[in-house]
Amino acid sequence: MGVFTHHPGGGCVFALGLAAVGLFASSLPARAEAAGFPDRPITLVVPMAPGGPADTAARAVQVEMSKKLGQTIVIENRAGAGGSIAVNMVRRAAPDGYTILIANASTHAIAPSIYERLSYDPVKDFAPVGQIVVSPGILVASHKVAPDCKLATFIANLKKAPGKIAFGSAGTGTLSHLTGARFEAATGTQMLHVPYKGLAPAINDLYAGQIDVVFDSVSSALPHVQSGKFCALAVQSAARIEALPDVPTYAEAGLPDLNSPTWYGVVAPAHTPPAVVAALNTALDSALKDPVVVQAFDRMGVYAAATTPEEYGERIKQDIATWKQLTEQIHFEKIQQ
Repeated sequence: MGVFTHHPGGGCVFALGLAAVGLFASSLPARAEAAGFPDRPITLVVPMAPGGPADTAARAVQVEMSKKLGQTIVIENRAGAGGSIAVNMVRRAAPDGYTILIANASTHAIAPSIYERLSYDPVKDFAPVGQIVVSPGILVASHKVAPDCKLATFIANLKKAPGKIAFGSAGTGTLSHLTGARFEAATGTQMLHVPYKGLAPAINDLYAGQIDVVFDSVSSALPHVQSGKFCALAVQSAARIEALPDVPTYAEAGLPDLNSPTWYGVVAPAHTPPAVVAALNTALDSALKDPVVVQAFDRMGVYAAATTPEEYGERIKQDIATWKQLTEQIHFEKIQQ
């Protein structure tokens, strides 16, 4: 109960006191929830089918995160609609840390630039928890267009036959498509884009000689490259890949703007209490330091890359800007979702 005293400014002191009490009271539910978190299983939603790179990344950290948090993490695969089914499921979930999402460059960096009316805002609708891995990309080509397996030779052949050499992608607006467009812009070349429903059929047609090039992930392309069937011309990474030490980075080939790899991370619904986000980030960071997890990622051709929530949030914003600039540069016609 407040007591008014008659002295100059007394009313202001009383009002400020009430405001402070109100502020403290409003913070109690969040504080209480964070203090007891987690007290039940957590659902980690994956926007891809089992076996894909996002699913593999989730399962690699699942066990160690569960140990750190003292609660089971249940993986739920919700594939479809370019990832938006899973993304919107988590967007609409209670902001309490019990439903979280595996985010990736496609859902949280590229989507705003390729869809006319995106059903979610990757920045405003989510609280970044942390990055899991970076996944280097790789340019693989048939021996026909790069007989010596050199990027310079491939680019020279592109310039001799603009619009003739075909590159396959997982579909219009996908990461593999836009990476190809980014390559064209950086090299001043033009290829024939052949969209598929996923990268698997594109790889099959590369084998069959129906197309010439695919912009793939190292984890997916590695067996094909090691078999000698394809040429690996460059990796999208800050340093050479341990499994492919003879393949240069784009920066080494004079194309530093193409060097940034893609990524996978964890986000929670917007307004999740900071203490809950911090607890999830601590568990994720612990998992990413576990030797078993690190070795599992090494075998996949990806790299553990822990961040703070703030660092991961900045990465998302920077990549949104990067892909927006590219799609505007190539006059990409937005897709009606």
